Amino acid sequence: MKEKFAPTIVLGALCFVAALLLAAVNGVTAPQIEAITIANANAARAEVMPEASSFTAIDCDFVEGVTEVYASDNETGYVITSASKGFGGNITVMTAITPDGTIEAIKVTDASNETPGLGSKTTLPDHAAKFAGKSAIQMTDKGDAATYVAPVTGASYSSKGVFNAVSAALEQFAQLGGAQ
Repeated sequence: MKEKFAPTIVLGALCFVAALLLAAVNGVTAPQIEAITIANANAARAEVMPEASSFTAIDCDFVEGVTEVYASDNETGYVITSASKGFGGNITVMTAITPDGTIEAIKVTDASNETPGLGSKTTLPDHAAKFAGKSAIQMTDKGDAATYVAPVTGASYSSKGVFNAVSAALEQFAQLGGAQ
C-alpha cells in the first residue's frame, strides 16, 4: 500500500511547492512588467507625437478596434491605439492626430504574427510615412490622390490591417468631436 501512495504524495507535494514558487515569482515580477509596459507605451506615444509633454487617458466609448485614447496635456492632439486583423493576427497601431484632424504620425507597435519580410514591411518608417499629413485615407487609387495610401506590395492583408487600424483611429477622433 505504501508503495502505491508514496510516489503520488511526493509528486503532489512537488507540484504544490512548484506552484507556490511560480506564484511568488509572478507576484514579484508582475509590478515590474507592468511598469515596463507603461514606460514602453509612453515612449511610443512620445515617438508619434514628440511635441506633447505628457498624456492623459480619455474615458470614452471606443469604436470597434480602438483599445485606448490619450490626449496630450499641452493640447497638441490625441494618440489613439487601435488594432485590426492582418494576415497572421491582430496588428496594433498608435496614431497621432492633431487637433485639426491631421494624422501626424503612426507607429505599428505589434505586427509580430505577420509574415517576416513581407507583412512585417508594414512596420517600416516608409510605410508609416504614407499616412502622415492626411486627414482622410483611402486604400484605392481610384479617387482623391491626397487621401490614397498605397499598400505594401505582396502584403495586402497586413496593409489592410494597418489601414483599418488607422481608419478606426480617425473614426474615434471624429466621435470625440474632432475636426469635421
